[in-house]
Formats: sequence, C-alpha cells, structure tokens
Amino acid sequence: MMSSNTEFTPQDDASFSSLVQDIKLSSSNPSAVEAHLPGVVDRLEAALAKLEQDGNDQDSWDQVSNTFQFLADSAREEKARTPIGESRAVALLVQIEALNKQRLSHVDIQALRVLANICVDHEANRNKVLEAGAFETINDILRSSTHPDAVKTACGALLNTTMACEAAQSKVIELGTIESLLKVLKSDDIDENEVSMTIAARVTANFCDSDGGSQSVIKFSGINTVVQLLVRTSKDVEGYMDLFDAATDILRAVASKEAAQVAIQKEGLFIPLMEILEHTGISDEGKTEEEKKEDDKKFGETKAALVEVVVSATLADENMVPVFNNKEVMERFLTWLKLSDREDLQTCAALCLGNVARSDNHCVKLVHEYNAVEPLIHVVRKATDLKASHAATGVLRNLALTERNRELMGNAGVIQACFPLLKKDNALPLQANVVGILKRLSTNDGHNTIRIISGREPFETLSSTPNTEGDIETPMSTLVDVIGRSDDFALKSEGTRTLCNLVKVTWGSEGMREFDTRSITALQQTLNKADVVLPIAAMTRNPKYVVLQNEGVIALTLLVTSPTQDKNAVLDSLVSVELTPQPDPETTISEEPLDQTKPLTLLESLLSLIKNQDGKCPDEVRTNVCVFLRNALDAAAREGEDPAYLTFLKGSGMKDSLSEVLEGLDKDAGEGKKSPLVRHAVQEVLSRLA
Repeated sequence: MMSSNTEFTPQDDASFSSLVQDIKLSSSNPSAVEAHLPGVVDRLEAALAKLEQDGNDQDSWDQVSNTFQFLADSAREEKARTPIGESRAVALLVQIEALNKQRLSHVDIQALRVLANICVDHEANRNKVLEAGAFETINDILRSSTHPDAVKTACGALLNTTMACEAAQSKVIELGTIESLLKVLKSDDIDENEVSMTIAARVTANFCDSDGGSQSVIKFSGINTVVQLLVRTSKDVEGYMDLFDAATDILRAVASKEAAQVAIQKEGLFIPLMEILEHTGISDEGKTEEEKKEDDKKFGETKAALVEVVVSATLADENMVPVFNNKEVMERFLTWLKLSDREDLQTCAALCLGNVARSDNHCVKLVHEYNAVEPLIHVVRKATDLKASHAATGVLRNLALTERNRELMGNAGVIQACFPLLKKDNALPLQANVVGILKRLSTNDGHNTIRIISGREPFETLSSTPNTEGDIETPMSTLVDVIGRSDDFALKSEGTRTLCNLVKVTWGSEGMREFDTRSITALQQTLNKADVVLPIAAMTRNPKYVVLQNEGVIALTLLVTSPTQDKNAVLDSLVSVELTPQPDPETTISEEPLDQTKPLTLLESLLSLIKNQDGKCPDEVRTNVCVFLRNALDAAAREGEDPAYLTFLKGSGMKDSLSEVLEGLDKDAGEGKKSPLVRHAVQEVLSRLA
C-alpha cells in the first residue's frame, strides 16, 4: 500500500500500472478491491495535489484516467460498489474533474463510468454522488464536451445516478441539465449518435415524471424538439424503435400539462403528430411469430401513447377554439372516423372531437357544417373495438345536448345505430353513453321519442300494430331490459329518467300535436305497461334523491289516467306491497349509492314526501305527489276498473296520514308558515277518500 504523501514518479507509475493490472485480474474478488482502495485513494489525492499546481500535466491526467478506469471496472461487481462509495473516491473525482478545464475526454469518460457503475442498484451511492456535488460535474461535461463517447457516457451516468432518486432528479433539473439533454436529441446524425440520443430521451422522460422536469422540457422548447425527432425517426421506426419509443415517453409524460398542450397547438405540431400516427408502421418480413408479437406489442403501446398525446392536446381550454377552427386538423379527424381498418385512429379522432365539442356553438357546427354525424355513426356500426365505440358514442352524447342538433341526428339514424350497444353488459361506460344519447335526443322531441318507443320512423302507421311484448326489438324495450338487469345505480337512474322523458313528451310535447290521436294512443299504451312503470316506481321510492322522485311522480301522474290495453300498471304498483330489489352499493359505480335502510312501498314513499318530516321536500314536490294520488283515486274509481284498487287505497291508512298532514299545515299557517298549494292539494285527495 502506498503512503498518502508519496508523489508520482516514473517508477511509481510502473508500479501503479502493475497494481492496476493485478487488481483487474482479481476484480471478481471484491475483498481484493476493498483491500487496495486505500492505496488508490492515496494516489488520487496525490494526483489532485499535482494537478492543482499544474493543470496541464498530461502524465498526471493519464494516471487519473487509469485510476478512474480501475474504479469503474471494479464497480461492475456489485459487492465492490459499497466500499468505493464509502471511500473518498467520489469526492476526489469531483475535485479532480473541476480542474479538467480542457475537457479531456479520456478522463471525463472514465470519471463518468465510475459514477454510473457505483450507482447501479445502489440508492446509498446515489445519495453520496449527490452530496459530493457530482451532478455539477456531469452537467459541465454534458454541456461543454463535443466528444461523442463522453456525451454518451454522461447520459448513461445521469440515467444510473438519478434512477428512482427524487433528490438527485431535482438537483439535475435545478442545474438546467435538461437543456443539454434536449440538445443531444437534436443531433444531425442519428445513426452515429443513436445510443446517446436514446439514453438522453430515457433520462428526460424519467425527469418528466415530476412537475419540474415537465416544465423544464416545455421551457427549453422540448416539445418541438421531440416531435421533430419523431418525424425523423418515423421514416424507419423499426430501425430506431428504442429511440422512437423513448421520445414518445417524453411527450406522454408532459402531455397532461396544459402548457405542453398549448405548445403543441401554437407550434403547429398537430399535423406532424397526426402524420406520424397515419403513416408509421413496422414490417413483419423475416420475423418469427414470437418476434412479430413482441414488436407488435411494443409498437402498439407506442402508438397508443401518441394517441394519448394528441387527445390530451385537445383538452386545453385555450386550444378548443383554434383547433376547432383549423380546417386541416378537423378534416383529418373526420377522415379518420371513416377508416374501418384503423380503429386506433377512429378512437383518437372521436376523443379529440369530443374534447373540442364543449360549447353549443361547436356542437352545432360539428353537426351542421362539418357533417360529423354520419362518420360517427359509421364508427358505431362498424367498430369491433369497444374503445372506438365508447369514444364515438361519447361525441354523439355531447352533440345531442344541443337542441338544434336533435332533429338532424334523429333523421340520420343515431338512435337505431346506438341502441344495440345497450346489450354490452361488459362495457358499462358505453351503456351509459347510449342511455345519455337516448335521453337527450328524446328531450322535447316528438320524432325521436317515437323512434325510441316504437322503433319506427315518425308518420309510419303506429295505431294498426302497436308494439307489445314479443314484438320487434325497439330502443325502449332494449333500454327497459338493461335497467332491469343492471346493478349500477347511476345507469338505472339515467335509464329510468329516459323513460320519464318519453312519457312527458308523449303526453305533453308540442311536437306530438302533428300526429293523429290513434298514433298517440298507441304510443301511450306501449308506455303504460309494467316493464316501463315498475322502474319508474322504483326510482320514485328512493328517498335519497328528491329530484328523481319528483320526475317519477310526474311520469306516473301522466300514466295513471292514460288508456291501457290490460291492467293499469300504475295502480298495480301503487297497491303493491312487494318490493323490487335495489342496487347493491358495493357494485355500483355511482358516487352516491343508494342508502335506504328500510325499504318503503311506493305508497309509503309518497306519503313520506307529503309529510315532509325532515323539512327537505319542496312544496312543489309535495303538491305533485298529491296530484298523482288524486288522479290515481280517480282512475281507480273509473267505470270498468277493478274495484279492488279503490278498496285498497281507501283502506290503506292514506286518509289518516293526510288528515294529520292537514292538521299540521293548519298549525303552521297559524304560525305564519303557509303552504296554500299543498293544503289545497291534500284536501283534493281527502275529498276522494270520503
């Protein structure tokens, strides 16, 4: 072992070279490396002292390079990394490299190898590298070195020294090293620098997991740099697969940031990204089946990431108008919807259109100027990928919210195209989209209401063969089926509200006046059946949502006095004491699952609303309930109706309950809390119970 104050001499040089060779031969023995470390450190200290006096001493730099190489080679062995990290080697390395003003590449490369190798699977050494200030060293080399191998090794050192180490990553970001990494990605000769560029992209992508890293990429115009790199490598994506994949990871990591989304739009990067998605592919020629599967999987994941980037870029509020007004981008999206053999592009296009169709004005233009409905229907009818179907129905659901679009969408066949998707019980979000489409298209629209109820076009003869159970499958019958078999509270509720919509439009919409009485009667008879009434009654029984209860009450009020072909389904539900099962809170995706500890019958639920013991039920709803009960009693008293209905209702205790309510209202009125509408409505019901 050499003493710490021994200076380098020619003889010492030869002796040291022999020592290095001996240890290289025994590097598989970590204890041998550890035994020689004190001598190695002594020599680094001596070299440091000498270089501080003469930074141009080439012999000293050569000796340092050899010493660094010894440490780097030794650190290939896992057990050698801890003793090297615990020695003063890293601190001395940083001090010596600070004197390397000439950026001697053979010294830089070996120093970087030391840092990279000691940090392989070694968290403690990463922290020691950070504490020693080695990231300033790496940053300086990467910023100023022009030697390809030095740049490549610097990128590799950054990869190893910052892996899963937030503190190290934060330091590198603080130093602005990402700017240098992005410079590497701009290299003119990809073939010559592919490895460096790939590692630089991987490191940058790792840094982008943090806000600071993403912001640095955006700050240094990294979005443009990466997209241009993708354009260049997409010409031979198979040859540059690793680089292409790593560059894509950067975009995916930053795409959630609004600043990155805006940069894609402002810097005109939509079209380049779309062209990459359109034209980039890989060949299967000369590959084994296993290789084909592996490449297809990897490239598929990369394309999915690029789709994610394009879709994310349309999310920014600042991008909505400029993207929508960009005819080239919009026309390309619409063209993609027609590409049956590229469901990835169909999905991407539909998601992007949904993101920019977030205003009434855009929804109207998308339907009436861009003519987007037909290509969206094409996706719905032809797609085999549920993601494409879900994306397309999501856009149609948005478009149906605007009243001006409903007639055109109905005429185009949206209802007929979408309702079969309600059968896909393995795709709850898709079912929810379709229910939303039916609900919105039927709102205040008589023609679409007819299409949903009957499965026919308006003005077809409805009265001659009204739909009954066992007839042709219709959108409404399919909707009723999914309400009955679904355990999801949100889906059941929205489906049932759609049924309520159909009832309200059929009985009260201005748009229904253009149809003859026989046709309207046929529709009403189709609605006034148990399979429609029961889910409405079940929703009305749920005390958690008064708004939903009120919608149910209004629909039942219209139904109870309407013509029926068989028994009066509303009166049946009102006198029934059998309770239909409710959705299990554990299997529902709704944010507020049903919470009903004591199930009530429909009549009990209605009386509970009128009593309003918790004070939360608005007078309007209480009045509506009374109107329903009044109409139900009138219907039960009609000539030809089963007398058992009226007998049950009169003997149900309803009279006593409402009499108590009336007494309470009179008491409240004496205290200045008047509810005249409720009082009058209660009296109307009591008059029928006398």
